[in-house]
Amino acid sequence: MRTETDKAQLYDRQLRLWQKDGQAALERARVVVLGSSTLASESLKNLVLPGIGEFIVVDDALVSEADVRTNFFVRASDVGESRAQSIVRNLCEMNPDVHGQAVVKAPADFADLSNVSLVIACAQPDKTVRALGERCWSANIPMITASNAGFIAEIRSAVREHTIVESHGKVWPDLRVMAPFAELRAYADSFDLGALDSTDLAHVPFVVILIKAADRWAAEMGLEKKGLTYKQRKEILALVQQMAPAAGEENFDEAVEAVNTSCSDYVVSNDVNRILTDPAANTADAQTSNFWLLANALRRYVASEYGAGKMPHSGAIPDMKADTQSYVNLLRIYKQKAEQDKAELTQCLRKVVQEAALADDHVSAGEIDTFCKNASQLRLVRTHALHHEAETAPELWDNLVNEGVSEHYALFRAAGVFLEKHGRYPGITDADTGAGDLDAQCEQDARELRAIAVDLMTAWGNKDPEVAESLVAEFVRSGYMELHNVAAVVGGIVAQETIKLITHQYVPQNGICIIDTANNLLAAVKA
Repeated sequence: MRTETDKAQLYDRQLRLWQKDGQAALERARVVVLGSSTLASESLKNLVLPGIGEFIVVDDALVSEADVRTNFFVRASDVGESRAQSIVRNLCEMNPDVHGQAVVKAPADFADLSNVSLVIACAQPDKTVRALGERCWSANIPMITASNAGFIAEIRSAVREHTIVESHGKVWPDLRVMAPFAELRAYADSFDLGALDSTDLAHVPFVVILIKAADRWAAEMGLEKKGLTYKQRKEILALVQQMAPAAGEENFDEAVEAVNTSCSDYVVSNDVNRILTDPAANTADAQTSNFWLLANALRRYVASEYGAGKMPHSGAIPDMKADTQSYVNLLRIYKQKAEQDKAELTQCLRKVVQEAALADDHVSAGEIDTFCKNASQLRLVRTHALHHEAETAPELWDNLVNEGVSEHYALFRAAGVFLEKHGRYPGITDADTGAGDLDAQCEQDARELRAIAVDLMTAWGNKDPEVAESLVAEFVRSGYMELHNVAAVVGGIVAQETIKLITHQYVPQNGICIIDTANNLLAAVKA
């Protein structure tokens, strides 16, 4: 086993993405993969390399000659053996810290979801996906499904509730220019811009310049610094330019660039508002997750006189042109503000955990710190349930139509109906089928597959649906065969989404992803 130092060196690049907490979550994870096809192998490869804790492959298929040609994780010597055992053995060679296990049974018969972090279903019939999807949904275990028919692939994800603290989204710096807190106000007032020579003036932080310009604008106009229009922000921008000792001063240029974002009213994002107004943010009992306990405390913080409708400050500010001492002093002021805000939110949290009859230290100091630093970027994901798709029209149908991939989606579902009816996918024939009989069967399969897809689209409310013959032909031509290069791309996406869900970092796909490599198309259809 590797030491922590060895792991830090080995995983250096990925640690820059999801930090130690994310890596620890990855190493604790237990992932179940249904199927052992090329798609399953490629998905797992991208989880084994970064150090997933444990994976279980469930399949009763045997290695065939075709597998040797398309699956890099089986060998010619494995033909006739369990495919699940073969890929587990070869995958584990890539990372000795990862534990792999093969369960040789039909994926449809797999029932043990104890301590499972996430389920991946690769190339599984819709019937199997629906049955297991319902169980995963009930247990709030994330599930990802992936199917590949030649050059076309589909990825779907389902999770009843997924909360994210570290979404790593891009947010505008929270500088509080229009309503400076006391310490920031005192810092800005300590600068007398009129008394500075051109050299000193060129090193004043742009935050101070904006505060001075906004104050001057409000005094001249006799207006409050609230609800400014675009024209009024342009007036402040003009004042900044007038205050500059000369054109091209970097700090004044930074102030000009920041006017539109920093001289606007403070707004809590829609994503965070959705969390604060969710009924779960008003619940506190022994079963409430730490995220919702913290969200409850945040709701109270924002509504309090201290919070005044704002998020706790993260303590971060952007780089800017300034002398070292001025920048260090400014950064210290924002960090002190962040510590004060965290202390206030901690007091709100203490009341929440007391109401829930939990210990005061139920939520660790590290969790509180991370939550406060990322309070403006919280995200909540609730997807649609996969097991409902067979009973009703897909809830994302209109979005699929708008993205131009409704035919792809309908054909995947139609192929599932075809499989349940005939016990095989369209285009799959017996080895002894002659060339003439093969052509006739493929033509018949294509007609039937297209008819099923049209019927489904009609039932889903699509008037006069059309399904491109070229798409139908690809489904039938491929016989649901997985091409290695396509499976590699899809497996990379599956692994990426898996890591997001396991680490609770970055925002996972919320919907359906259709990939058509023949037509250079990738559409991520969101809920």
